Amino acid sequence: MTMVGTVFSNRYEIEREIGHGGMADVFLAHDQLLDRPVAVKVLFAEFARDPTFVERFRREAQSAAQLNHPNIVAVYDWGREGDTYYIVMEYVEGRSLRDLIRERGPVPPQGAARIAAAISDALQYAHERGLVHRDVKSGNIIFAPDGTVKVTDFGVAADARSPSDLTQTGRVMGTATYFSPEQAQGHPVDARSDVYSLGVVLYEMVTGSPPFIGDSPVAVAMRHVREKPIPPSARANGLPADLERVILHALAKDANQRYQSAADLRDDLVRFTRGRPVLASVAAAPGFVAVPAAAMASAGTRVPATATARPAAARPTPRRPTRQWGTIFATGVGIVLLLGVVIWVLASADFSGGKHTKRFEVPSVEGLPFDNAATAVKNQGFKFRIETDPESLDIPGKVIRQTPVGGSLLARGKTVTLTIAPKAVKLPDVASLSFDDAQKKLLSVGFRVQRLDEPTDKAPVGTLLGTLPPAGEKADRGTVVQIRVAADILVTVPNIIGKTRDQIDPIFKFLGLVPDYQDANNDTIPQNQSFGTDPPIGQKVRYGSTVKVMMSLGPLIVEIPNVVGQDQEAATNALVGAGFNVVVDFAPTNPPDKNKVISQSQTGQAPRTTTITITVGF
Repeated sequence: MTMVGTVFSNRYEIEREIGHGGMADVFLAHDQLLDRPVAVKVLFAEFARDPTFVERFRREAQSAAQLNHPNIVAVYDWGREGDTYYIVMEYVEGRSLRDLIRERGPVPPQGAARIAAAISDALQYAHERGLVHRDVKSGNIIFAPDGTVKVTDFGVAADARSPSDLTQTGRVMGTATYFSPEQAQGHPVDARSDVYSLGVVLYEMVTGSPPFIGDSPVAVAMRHVREKPIPPSARANGLPADLERVILHALAKDANQRYQSAADLRDDLVRFTRGRPVLASVAAAPGFVAVPAAAMASAGTRVPATATARPAAARPTPRRPTRQWGTIFATGVGIVLLLGVVIWVLASADFSGGKHTKRFEVPSVEGLPFDNAATAVKNQGFKFRIETDPESLDIPGKVIRQTPVGGSLLARGKTVTLTIAPKAVKLPDVASLSFDDAQKKLLSVGFRVQRLDEPTDKAPVGTLLGTLPPAGEKADRGTVVQIRVAADILVTVPNIIGKTRDQIDPIFKFLGLVPDYQDANNDTIPQNQSFGTDPPIGQKVRYGSTVKVMMSLGPLIVEIPNVVGQDQEAATNALVGAGFNVVVDFAPTNPPDKNKVISQSQTGQAPRTTTITITVGF
């Protein structure tokens, strides 16, 4: 059954399918209220029938809706339509990282590190709010047209997880490829599981494929538990040693041995992109050997080999010129690395005033909540001061800028300025706008919106009367602002059956209605009494409306048919057809008058419904 044309919550109109996953279909839809495209994920029926899953889905969707980060696909709404459950997300018209790797091959090391750093930042933001993704994979990383990295599927994949999922063909093959060891074994997971999965994504970026593949999801998951990955440098020529350390440290089997937070992983990736030594320390894995070059060792560098050393007998005897050039090259590389270390040490020192003051790297805290940022700055030995940007529309309390920027070198005890977004802002004046424009303006500055229809006769219907709280007052972003909209005063037409004009006039005056009396005959209501209204009694009408009131003239006076001489049936039909009631009496008569009307009680004119008695011979 196609979903195209379906409207959820009288708001989201499905336009076309744009994706299909292991637990849901994804559609492009139009948000009719805010006039924007959105992505609507509709859960498969088998999940919707599981009450436990639905409850977890509800909680996770609500949590995900609180995430507001530039590298996270926003969740706007969720709901239920009949037996169908759905979530509404930001629509990103872009390509997934998985598709780009398949089309273009491995990502250059610097680019891979920058992409992974952005993903780490998004994950850290979610982890700080108690939400673990549990399904970090290249298919859930999307690139917007402007190049922004977006992480999607927060809060949904988490609820699809269960041991039985591993055996359902095609259901979680992609997920198993990125499982952490603890996740593969069904153990409880935390933020470090996402770090491992991101390590798999980073491995895939630099080599073109994930570290483990297999014939089934279970086989792949068990390889994550039991096997060490082939060093990525063995599959990607020229991979920098520091980036390999970062990848393998993220892929440590024991969660206590890998990065303990996405922030730690991000910081090492930033160090790598800036040419600084990383903190990751990975013991030599199968396929790694130490390069016996004194210069390399002096620089603290261990380089993974591309293959395990072969026995001496199997090795071809190198020619002397090749060995000489190799020695020269290794020595040259060592000198360059040594010079790099010396330059780095010199750059880290401050010789102003003739004194040597060691400088340290300022942590990158942009995008973090203020408390976390302040702690990171203090832990590095720096002071901090706070500035507020009153024009910022970012998350209240979030660090939107820092001075100096992350990665800069600064002597301990120096001050780092943290600029944060304000929590409270002034409510704009929207009284001159339409409701839709007013709603968009309030949403754009961080408020939630509720419509408040106020019956009034002081302004045209639909006119905006202002807001609660009123314009100019300060309110915390996230506060519900009520937009006051002029609405009709509705009055119920009263029951005035059987009432006279003198009784009806004060009732209508009190209700704000205007009576329009219409006289007509009525067979049951006495003269000068009301027998109905238009619109009908009980219907709501606008205040000040005119209501027709039907007043009775009594029954209609009509001619009584003369039925003497007619047989009983014809006489009865004639009288009833004229609006009269008929009573039949019988009297003996001569044979010629048998079954004939020999007399009637009344002739001439009479009100309809009058009872006429006819006497029939027998």
